[in-house]
Amino acid sequence: MTLQNKILYGIIALLVAVTVVVSSVAGFYFYQYNQAESANQAYVRQLRQLNVHYSSALFIDYGNGTKIWYNNTKIEPGWNLYVLTQIITNGHMNATYYPQYGSHFVTAIYNIANTRNEYWLLWTYNSTSSWRMAQVGPDQLQIYNGSVYAWSFCGSNCPPP
Repeated sequence: MTLQNKILYGIIALLVAVTVVVSSVAGFYFYQYNQAESANQAYVRQLRQLNVHYSSALFIDYGNGTKIWYNNTKIEPGWNLYVLTQIITNGHMNATYYPQYGSHFVTAIYNIANTRNEYWLLWTYNSTSSWRMAQVGPDQLQIYNGSVYAWSFCGSNCPPP
């Protein structure tokens, strides 16, 4: 066996070992994620059986001077922001679901529809960083007790609510 063959076999063995280690770590984290998701679903079921409700706030800036706070909105554990918005607007919301992103893209609220220059932007709030533009769609934002969110109808240079 030549030196080149030995080096080649060594590199192949190293790559196989790295692949096994990386796959094992990924499998471990996938298992942990599934365990946490299962525990969360059980927790949500228990809260619903106990008739526990959370309280949340949603701010909607319609872009025409109308700004409304929906404070102390009672929500059920496990709801996301898309469900909350549908309930607050009594279904007066249009959206397109994109399965590849696992979320809806909101196109209108109370007949105020997206245009070329203005559209519905989603904001999240927390006490340490104030208002931030959401990094995910409304379906992926789980509502929790005391959560605060906002929708703003404006252009790309829109200031926070």
